[in-house]
Amino acid sequence: MTTDDLQLRLARRFRNQQTFAAGYSPLSARLCGLAADWLETGQGEDPLADWLLAAAASRSSFDVPLLLLAGLHREILAGRPEVQSLARFFPSVGGARPLDAGDLSDCLRQALLARRTELAAFIATATVQTNETGRGLCWLLPTLYPGWPAMHLVDLGASAGLNLVADQRHYRLTRADSAPGDRGGDDNGDGNGATLLELGAGDPDQFVVACEGDFVAPSATAPPLILSRQGCDLAPFALASSRDEQTLAAFVWADQLQRLALLRQGITALHQVNRSPAPVRVHRSDLPDELLPFLNAHVSPLRDAPVALYTTYLTTYLRDKGASLRPFLAAWAERHPQPVLWLQWETLWQGPKPPEFGWIGWTADLWIDGRHQHWQLAWVHPHGGRVQWLPGLAAWARFWRERQL
Repeated sequence: MTTDDLQLRLARRFRNQQTFAAGYSPLSARLCGLAADWLETGQGEDPLADWLLAAAASRSSFDVPLLLLAGLHREILAGRPEVQSLARFFPSVGGARPLDAGDLSDCLRQALLARRTELAAFIATATVQTNETGRGLCWLLPTLYPGWPAMHLVDLGASAGLNLVADQRHYRLTRADSAPGDRGGDDNGDGNGATLLELGAGDPDQFVVACEGDFVAPSATAPPLILSRQGCDLAPFALASSRDEQTLAAFVWADQLQRLALLRQGITALHQVNRSPAPVRVHRSDLPDELLPFLNAHVSPLRDAPVALYTTYLTTYLRDKGASLRPFLAAWAERHPQPVLWLQWETLWQGPKPPEFGWIGWTADLWIDGRHQHWQLAWVHPHGGRVQWLPGLAAWARFWRERQL
């Protein structure tokens, strides 16, 4: 690819990100638009565009806008003096300067030039982190139905492992016809809907989920005792220092204060769980090829209780869109002595179309008594704030109710 081709491709990525963010992160949209403007000039016409091209040379163009936004946000959260004029626009640090003030472009240029060495290193080496801490509902709700006294929990694609502690967060499921829910694709509703179910040990109302369709409630409201919490990721993100926490927070766009607060609450919950007998452990593993080695090394020894595995918006990032996860996992599950439950929030690459663009399927696969069964429980918004229940949920509830008779 020539430099001109890369410049055009990168400009399109920033412009697309500007369009995507416009509805719910005006600051991110504006910053991406300015970067796109610079990149759309001819090569050599703008030294800042040339710097960005060099910094992005080794990365996927899809990741670069997210990495630039996060790198800048991290510098601002750290209170670097060189970026203080730009920080006036960032609500995450109390900035309230309007985006149409006229000096945003100059402040952005000054910040990038002042921290260009550090930002280039971040763009070249950092891994995009998408810690949507509401996605723990993927495993928390379905595991209320089986009536298991205990289980082992496994997150495939765990990042920092925050969704492994979903039982320490609070979720309130409401009727969508009386609560706006996550209509903008980012927030979690205003909590005014009729309550269907509350679960989790966190402080209300961390997550409010607007539900459509027929909901069949479980008989339990507390999950099984979790004997172990393990995950794997290509680049596990250990929260070993305040700087690590700052870096993770930087991937939340700076004007999304609710998501930032929820992330910080999730980090607090993670630290609390890590002082318990079942702390979170995240191992490096390159999925799908290293799934079986991970399971054999870290999960196969756990034979005293069922195993619940889950993935949330993982397959989009895998080389084969996750196609080989199923045969790998099935081969392992068929040999495992305890029931194995695999829960997913993933794009359904084949089969029925979602009710709205971008929604993903909430599915359950179960290996038990030498048999495999599959249910689609719902459609769900990727951030978890809206759910459309399907008949599969009632079938799921009935399956476990009949086993318990």
